Amino acid sequence: MKFGIRELVFLVVMLGLLGASYFLVFTKADAKRTARKAQIEEKSKALAELERATANVHDVDKKIAELQQATTFFESKLPQAREIDKVLKEVWQLAEQNNLQTKTVKTLKAQRMTGYSEQPMEMALTGDFGGFYNFLIQLERLPRLTRVSQMSLTKLTEKDGEMQAKITLSIFFEPDTEGGAASASIRN
Repeated sequence: MKFGIRELVFLVVMLGLLGASYFLVFTKADAKRTARKAQIEEKSKALAELERATANVHDVDKKIAELQQATTFFESKLPQAREIDKVLKEVWQLAEQNNLQTKTVKTLKAQRMTGYSEQPMEMALTGDFGGFYNFLIQLERLPRLTRVSQMSLTKLTEKDGEMQAKITLSIFFEPDTEGGAASASIRN
């Protein structure tokens, strides 16, 4: 086989064709393939996030049911506004059962919130600290929702263990549609 100019030109043309096809065909196809891989990865991540979000949808329904159950429970703990005097009487009796002298009980202005109202009341009690402590424990165990928002204790100097307490107690209740709870001031 003779290797002349013609063969050499043919070889150069073939190498040029191979190089041109590499730059014009293969690099463009490789760029498209790389772009498609990036799109596939991006869509896979989005799909994984969607699956995580939809997995929690079942949990959301369960959590909504739990919250509705908790709301029902707490609403059952709220007395009606017309029953607020019974709750005040219970608190008064708890103080007497624990040998506390009730100096004053003053109901403050009721605050109306969405779905419930709060009736704060100030109480001034005197007696033994042990009785006061038991009073607070029994107050916590009442079937109604109550909260002590302020408390000040003063030791009385006449006897050991004797003290005077001023507390602000909030009682939560369901508001009546006609109006709120009546305010009263009771002095002993």
